Amino acid sequence: MPTFDPAPPDDALTKEQAVWTETTNTRSRIRTIVLGLREPATVATIADRAQCSANAARTHLEEFVTLGIIRKHEQSTGARYARNEAYVHWRRANELAVSHNLEELLDKLASLETTHDHFQEQFNASAPSDVDLPSEATHAEIEAQLETLSEWATVREEMDRHKEAIRIARRTDDRLTA
Repeated sequence: MPTFDPAPPDDALTKEQAVWTETTNTRSRIRTIVLGLREPATVATIADRAQCSANAARTHLEEFVTLGIIRKHEQSTGARYARNEAYVHWRRANELAVSHNLEELLDKLASLETTHDHFQEQFNASAPSDVDLPSEATHAEIEAQLETLSEWATVREEMDRHKEAIRIARRTDDRLTA
């Protein structure tokens, strides 16, 4: 019986990058890289990660800025690019609106609101950020509470996403029936 080695072979990443470069066009690679950025990055950094020239990266980055997908940050050391969080939020909500009907979205929102209400009652607070961690708690108790607060924060994010998806779905439905 073969043994399982959790460590990938040394050349696995190189092979994976080669396959990605061969099977994905430059524009898509740049889009993937920039939407994964949490902090602004230079053209050179993005080009290196996307396995393309700086000129190709710059061309596509400027297009994505124009489309509102990313933001350009002018600095004394040159331009840096980062994803537009508003676009990412809208995109996720739009995906929900496209993949679910209005009734499903409303049902899920109601369920999320019920869960949110339970968290509010449990912690006697309106939001996770309003909860103070107990000073006399053990490490395990604090960790458990932080995990629960993280779940609550996720529920709130999902509520916002579903509310936006409902707005999108209603606008789309209005246009289709007009």
